[in-house]
Amino acid sequence: MYPDDQKLHDVELKVGLLTKDVEMTDRLCSKLSESITKIQELNVNIMQMITLHEQRHEQHEKVETELKEDIKEIHSRITTVNREIHERIDQVERHISERIDALRSDLANHKKNDEPRVTQILREMDRYKWMILGGAIVVGWILGNINLGVLGTLIK
Repeated sequence: MYPDDQKLHDVELKVGLLTKDVEMTDRLCSKLSESITKIQELNVNIMQMITLHEQRHEQHEKVETELKEDIKEIHSRITTVNREIHERIDQVERHISERIDALRSDLANHKKNDEPRVTQILREMDRYKWMILGGAIVVGWILGNINLGVLGTLIK
């Protein structure tokens, strides 16, 4: 081999190597381009997901706010109803106490007014009781001392 041939061969070898390097660089650039495209698509998808997540988060915050307001309103209603029930119970309790006091005073008045009359009725019943008992004793004595045969002829 001649030195020019050697140089030519070296140049051809270097050109071949450079060609391979360029091809590899082209493939690498192509793969990088594909990767960049995929990363851009992934970025778009992630942005869509983030946007959707933010919308859902905003909806959740809105619903949470509405729920808190509803809870406050329900608490207010419960407090109001509880207060009204307690007031009504107090009214009923006062009314019942008043009625019981009125019944006690009526009972005391009736006891004062009816006691002499009841005592008089009991005395009259006691007097009739003793009259009936006395009459029974007389009838018993008569029946015990009279001959029944004579009584039978008198009745016929």
